[in-house]
Amino acid sequence: MKRVTTIALLSKKDGMSSCLFSRYWRDIHGVLAARIPGIDAYTQFHLGTVVRNLSLPTHVSRSWPVAARFHGIAEVSFACEAARAGLASSDVSALIQADEQNVFKTSLLYNLESGASRSYRDTQTTTDGAGFAMLLGLRPGHSTRELIEALECWLIPALIENPGITGLNLHVLTSGDPSQWRTAGVDNLQTPSTAFDAVLRIEGLNSDETLDIIKTACANGLPALFEPVGKLHLYRIAARHAMVEGARPTHLGLRGLDALETITRAGADNQLQSIVTRCIYGVDMS
Repeated sequence: MKRVTTIALLSKKDGMSSCLFSRYWRDIHGVLAARIPGIDAYTQFHLGTVVRNLSLPTHVSRSWPVAARFHGIAEVSFACEAARAGLASSDVSALIQADEQNVFKTSLLYNLESGASRSYRDTQTTTDGAGFAMLLGLRPGHSTRELIEALECWLIPALIENPGITGLNLHVLTSGDPSQWRTAGVDNLQTPSTAFDAVLRIEGLNSDETLDIIKTACANGLPALFEPVGKLHLYRIAARHAMVEGARPTHLGLRGLDALETITRAGADNQLQSIVTRCIYGVDMS
């Protein structure tokens, strides 16, 4: 069996505050999505501010039309392609699509082929904002292979050699077709401003230090690193939330953050026991 990944690039509904978007996506929509059968892992990355002062060649687009602003990235993995079938065919999926119009303006969902996701380092488990998501679009006349080679030659080695980088994952989006996920009232089709070919997720122990490492690596890689790159958007990751791990919802994925924090602050550890989760949710956490 070959592990496969689904990536969703998400923007919040017009008029919805960033705070409400994060709460709703995490505690309402995310808790529902955590019930999709077949999911092995599901993590939400809530995006914060945009980094605009990278050293980039003049041919790399830095324009930020409002329509291209994303507010979240979901990473969902499945043990194999057969397990991913529940994403489109389960009863839960219909409920998720019905709920999307409550929270998202744009939902671009890429079902990637096996091998389209590469993990170079993955030890980050905290929920802090010490991370970045780099969205990359191909330059006309260049291929995905050239983009991967440039990243693996110039940027990724420079990031890996620093022990402060705790998470480094690349997702090549070109194998996934977002048009296969259609939701009434939500933009599910790429536009020239929202189309990207790869997502590089970089996490570290300190946000400012991690950004300095990224800036230095990008500057040192000029011009070869950016030869196949047509546009680049870099977001700070404001929060990381693991909703499913080991094919089971986490306590966060079961209850939402407010309930989990309430239990923790009250010292009510017995409410996290499997006998309780079985009673309330029908889920065994042991």
